[in-house]
Amino acid sequence: MSRFTYLLSLTRPYRTRLITAIVLTMLLTALSLTPPLALRYLLNHVVIPALKGHHAEWVLLPLALALVICLPILISLLTNFNRLFIAAIGQRLVIDLRAAFYQHVLNLDMRFHAKTGSGVLMNRLMGDVGIVQNLVTGETLGIVSSLVALIFCVGISFYLCAPLTLILVVAIILCCINYSKYSRLIRRANLDLREVMDEISGSLQERLAGVRLVKTYCRERDETSAFLASTDRALQFGMRSQMLNVSLGATARLIGGIGSTSVYCGVVWFILIGKLTYGDLQAMDNYFWLAMNPAINLTLVASTVVQAFTSLDRILEVMRQQPEIREAPDAYEITDVQGDLWLRDVDFAYEAATPLFEGLNLHLPAGKMTALVGHTGCGKTTVTSLLMRMWDVQGGAVLLDGHDVRQLTLRNLHAHLGVVPQECIIFEASIHDNICYGMPDATDEQIIESAQAAQIHDVIMKLPDGYQSRMGKGGVQLSVGQKQRITIARAILRKPAILIMDEATSALDTESELAMQEAMSIILHDRTSVVVAHRLSTIVEADQIVAMDHGKIMEIGTHDELMNIEDGFYRRLYEQLKGQIVAPEVDV
Repeated sequence: MSRFTYLLSLTRPYRTRLITAIVLTMLLTALSLTPPLALRYLLNHVVIPALKGHHAEWVLLPLALALVICLPILISLLTNFNRLFIAAIGQRLVIDLRAAFYQHVLNLDMRFHAKTGSGVLMNRLMGDVGIVQNLVTGETLGIVSSLVALIFCVGISFYLCAPLTLILVVAIILCCINYSKYSRLIRRANLDLREVMDEISGSLQERLAGVRLVKTYCRERDETSAFLASTDRALQFGMRSQMLNVSLGATARLIGGIGSTSVYCGVVWFILIGKLTYGDLQAMDNYFWLAMNPAINLTLVASTVVQAFTSLDRILEVMRQQPEIREAPDAYEITDVQGDLWLRDVDFAYEAATPLFEGLNLHLPAGKMTALVGHTGCGKTTVTSLLMRMWDVQGGAVLLDGHDVRQLTLRNLHAHLGVVPQECIIFEASIHDNICYGMPDATDEQIIESAQAAQIHDVIMKLPDGYQSRMGKGGVQLSVGQKQRITIARAILRKPAILIMDEATSALDTESELAMQEAMSIILHDRTSVVVAHRLSTIVEADQIVAMDHGKIMEIGTHDELMNIEDGFYRRLYEQLKGQIVAPEVDV
């Protein structure tokens, strides 16, 4: 997708209004350039003849005065109206662009998000989109106005004195060469600046999110120094861009000054030899600058256009990305899901050079609880990600009730899944909205039922606003364990056929976990559940335990079966955990 094609697609809903604004701009620009002709008429046919005692043409004097005095006022009023009109279009357009960018980013797969920081995306969503808005609206009108003025003034100058118009044309050509020389340098400087700002945004987001860790290790000064070093790099690129812009404008004005002097001297010469009049001198001088100012403005606007194109390229870089996870053209939906899951001959790698699974076979029976255990990085969370189709397998298939998940619609697949991630994800909204995030039309009774099952209802009812209490910045401050229970309530609200819990009880104290396990035993009854956990109680209660190591299944069985294997892999992990001598890299 080219820049031009993308810009056209953005402006398609507003094309009629934009064309109207552009045509009005052209008419207003043309009208604003007529007063020098009226002034020329007054000098040549009224003022100078009257001073010399000759016959003066007073008939058209009122019209000429009206053009000189009243026309600028009318043009100013209409121009303000036109600017407001185009500003409204610009605001709507930037909303559409941000919405399209945001939706596209959400549709991209996890591989893209793993490589692209959220700070980078935020900078492009908010900063770059705003710069592009100026290109499509304000700068577009400025360019149109300048081009119309340039063409009109060159034409009138050619009519008044063709030989001197050549000086104007040469000056305009030199301005174009000047722009060509500087534009590539300005673009490079702006691109470097935007890349540094991406790094700063990403770093700021990470550090502010982890401010507790920063303060714990007394790293405030170090982080401030690192931030100042990054901003100093941004300052250098910003100053380089500004210096290039100033040099571009100064050179353009120098060309204009030399050209104006040359034209003025030429007009005086033609007056002396009787080929031009004093009115022609005023008109030629006015039209030279009325032509050169747009030419200079175009070179100055060009730096803004270069910045906008740089931002547009950065937006298109993301918009051109295509998600790897796509629905098949003939994707279908299934109902009455039992929850029988198979990973059959699965090959998978995050990076092609380092495969994680090769020919992996794993059956997760319907209505049963399967616990995944093993060292960190062995593939436990990857298994759950493949079940949710956050990633696609490179070989083999993931089956749900015998259906390849790649043949199901994503909405249908996820409708049968309830997920409690390891990270406690809470939005800045009410507790009610946080719980029903995956089921917006849930009734209050359903929300309360899921909160009771997650053992968080009593805590919520003690808050001043109950379920309407807001969380996040400026809201209620709940403990990590309490927030985790809200995410559990969110997952079980839809009563999914399959429940995936990745370290879901890791933040709960023993008393809370025991209370919740009692409730969860009812919720999980006859429901397929996949649990990644390190609590002994969770492991022991599982119908099936899958012990994994380096992407391979070492052992499968119940707790008792695996404990009976002499020097077995699971038994060693379990005994380490029970003896509280688990190495830091071990998750069971």
